[in-house]
Amino acid sequence: MSICPSCQAENPASYQFCQFCGTKIAVNSPVAISDNESTNEETQSLNLEGLIEEIDTQSEVFEPSQLAQVVTSEEELPEELSQELPLKTNLEVIPDPSSELSVILTSPLYLQNITYAGKTDVGKQRDRNEDDFAAIFQTRSINGKSQISDRSYRGLFVLCDGMGGHEGGAEASAIAVNSIIEQFRQFWIDTLPGSQKIEEIISNANQAIFTKNESEQRQSLGRMGTTLVMLTIHDLEVAIAHVGDSRIYKVTNSPDLPVKETTEANSPKLEQITRDHEVLNQLIDLGVDLETAQARPDAHQLTQALGPNPSNLISPYIQIFSLTEPTLFLLCSDGLCDNDAIEQNWRSHLLPILNKEIDLQTGLDNLIELGNNINGYDNLTAILVLCDLDDQDHIATKKD
Repeated sequence: MSICPSCQAENPASYQFCQFCGTKIAVNSPVAISDNESTNEETQSLNLEGLIEEIDTQSEVFEPSQLAQVVTSEEELPEELSQELPLKTNLEVIPDPSSELSVILTSPLYLQNITYAGKTDVGKQRDRNEDDFAAIFQTRSINGKSQISDRSYRGLFVLCDGMGGHEGGAEASAIAVNSIIEQFRQFWIDTLPGSQKIEEIISNANQAIFTKNESEQRQSLGRMGTTLVMLTIHDLEVAIAHVGDSRIYKVTNSPDLPVKETTEANSPKLEQITRDHEVLNQLIDLGVDLETAQARPDAHQLTQALGPNPSNLISPYIQIFSLTEPTLFLLCSDGLCDNDAIEQNWRSHLLPILNKEIDLQTGLDNLIELGNNINGYDNLTAILVLCDLDDQDHIATKKD
């Protein structure tokens, strides 16, 4: 284990950066990247369709949480290995030609693939688009002596809905997207950043917009700002963050279960995993009843946004969790999700994407068309991210 010099948190020895705060840890990575391979990422500001980069890596050292290992008896199972195994690791006893007993360590669940698509639309009534988004996706292949082929996935998906007169909204959303991407590029190698580092990244993006507002002496409604939703994925680990009223939904499904075994817990499900930062929810948190809160003319006024105020006045919502089943994520601006457009139409427009009855791009086009029909008065932006999981065991054989 390595100790972070900044927050003193323990990290696996292979990590180059702290999984909690993102600080550089002075250790060497066990995965050696060859000199002729590049890990640099190229990003664009608006409507970036994505960056796909594969890095072939050779290494003779592997972590027990990544790959399986064969030992010749139960007694020979290394103590440090058994302590570091993930919670979902299985022990399976199988015959081995070279010994009487072998134990295979297997991981029953892994991320098989990520596919994604993003699109923005000006809407039916606006003459400019103040939304912005970006998607960055990478895979890293690991091959080496004593290892099976293994592939790691990571993705960063950012969506912003700008506000402010005289092109201010478009500028604010672009600043936020670019700031977040640039900050991630500096350290995101081994794992997801922790909540402390994510909050710092968002705070820096806010400060960039706030400083521009101050330098241009923008006042009141003329101050530019933007909402933010962000989804980051590193294999099975997911982190989300948001400020404002743009949203992240997730759709899950267990279609292969017999009808008699289907329960509410494993049937198709839509979940909004962000909560709008607006007056309505703030009043409800203070104990005001829903009907009274909804009757206020400022019920849907934002209580948080990036840019108008200094960073000590914003409090982004951050959640970190693990994928446990195939999942479709939807990031969207309020131009798409207003008037319960998602809640009332997810079975017809999102569930078929998860079940692969229609392809991702067709589903995205249908979703934007739906939003225009219901909420065409605003810009509409959406990013769909489909995570395929598999329970096929990873098996590696140790070669002498």
